[in-house]
Amino acid sequence: MPSDFIAIDVQGLAELQSFLSKLPDAVADDGVDEANKYLLNVVRAYAPYKYITRAQAYPNAVITFPSGKQLKGWHSVNQFRYVMARINEGSINPGKPNRNQNLSKGWKIIGKGRKSILANEIGYAGYVQGSKGEQARMHTLIGWKGVDVIVKERMNTILEKFMVGVNKALKRLK
Repeated sequence: MPSDFIAIDVQGLAELQSFLSKLPDAVADDGVDEANKYLLNVVRAYAPYKYITRAQAYPNAVITFPSGKQLKGWHSVNQFRYVMARINEGSINPGKPNRNQNLSKGWKIIGKGRKSILANEIGYAGYVQGSKGEQARMHTLIGWKGVDVIVKERMNTILEKFMVGVNKALKRLK
């Protein structure tokens, strides 16, 4: 089960560690801030909408009702009843995307410079954008990428943004 908190800490990125150790504190902090701003915009972007049925996402999950009827994609009869009740009351509309941007709004930069982290405290963030093993299969199939994948794919640009921040700080120091 994923945690209800996703965080990206620059200290954990080995590629940036070598740069950070050689720079004055203020310069390194500006580089990290610039990289964080870029990464914040990237992780806030939603995957394009794509409808996936529960049976497609969870083909091995099957519930059997007392009548003998079976349904794929459900882990329990209680889960099925809960979702159906939410659909009947109108709080869930299957087939229509529920994109209220709460996940996007949940991303924020906490702190400044090398002591900062990029975090999302929305309770379901790990299911949608968590690392491999945390992310729900349905969200993977829809096209959501985990933050670990995003960082790996964008590492060159993250380093470029870091260097932009470093160069700005060096110009200020002159």
